[in-house]
Amino acid sequence: MRNTQGKTSVLIPDGENLLTLSVINCLAATKRYKIYVMSTLEYTPTRFSRHVHHFSYVSKPKTAEAWMTIIDSEVDTYDIDFIMPVSEPGIRKLIANKHLLKASEKLMLVTDLSTFDTANNKALLSEHLQAFNIPHPKSCLVSNLSELDTVKALHFPIISKPTVGFGGGKHIHIFKDMAAFKTHFKTNSFLGTHIVQEYIEGYDIDCSVLCKAGEVLAYTIQKGVVNNSSDFAPAYAHVFLQKPKLFAVVQKLIQTLGWSGIAHIDLRFDVNTQDFKVIEINPRYWLSLEASLHAGINFPDLHHKLSIGETFTAPECNESTYYSLTGVKLKVKQGKSVLFRWKFLKTDTAIQFFLKDPVPILYKFFALRFGNVNAVHNFDE
Repeated sequence: MRNTQGKTSVLIPDGENLLTLSVINCLAATKRYKIYVMSTLEYTPTRFSRHVHHFSYVSKPKTAEAWMTIIDSEVDTYDIDFIMPVSEPGIRKLIANKHLLKASEKLMLVTDLSTFDTANNKALLSEHLQAFNIPHPKSCLVSNLSELDTVKALHFPIISKPTVGFGGGKHIHIFKDMAAFKTHFKTNSFLGTHIVQEYIEGYDIDCSVLCKAGEVLAYTIQKGVVNNSSDFAPAYAHVFLQKPKLFAVVQKLIQTLGWSGIAHIDLRFDVNTQDFKVIEINPRYWLSLEASLHAGINFPDLHHKLSIGETFTAPECNESTYYSLTGVKLKVKQGKSVLFRWKFLKTDTAIQFFLKDPVPILYKFFALRFGNVNAVHNFDE
């Protein structure tokens, strides 16, 4: 069903998440959607977006059932056509509790809970990769001090990370030898089970996908070209490429999982074995979503079409480069002449989104500038 303006009404129920604004910008680019946002934060950048038709602040529900009830209420009140969660916690919660949602037929296409957890848990994913002979780093699991010696089976340097949670490169550490590895875990608290992998000499590269029943229907391949001070944090600029060998690895991964919905797959090119190895899967939307739109693939729009049964031919990804606002700032530091390249700034950078909807970005800037990080998004999820 569509509203009287001929637009599809979309509800984002986890609007407190960092990824929300990128999804909104992609939906708004088509002019086909009337966007509703529900948030457990009263003040967040998306509240001030000109693209958001209505923003609802709700107290954080104590149970999943309560959250489903609130979503159903929003659907009834605002005549919502489509429910589009954007975050890993939000998507998982809706998959797990879909049976409690009266409006479950309006939920975007998602995979089943078991498959979602296999993708989201690095330990389970490693087992899957091993079982189906999909290239990946040699790994082992460590959950307490008595298990530290299990990493002796690996070649140093090694990298450790929690098996679930902590996106954005948090709590990822690289160790050059056993002494450094043991010292770290003896002096820091365990954050649950850690997966420890052999460090792959090479470079990071990602693949974003939209799938149905194990078939990739749209994708982009991107490589970070302007990086954070942390090697494990998201990049500030991306170049979009065609890599048939990488895509073959991704196709096998998606097919063996039987994946449906969106996902962002982190890989690394191994310079020693000359192949692409799967590192992890983010079963949610991603920070470079607007960059994907710039390259010609509007994932949220295609996700909606796929979910409601519309057929589409995905446009090919354009080989191009895209800079986030921070990427532009770093490029200006390299040479102020870039400020006079207006066509570049307006078409190949996030400035295009800022010009169309400046208030959320300004709100975020001043909130962070004055230390009010909790007014930006929910950092716990």
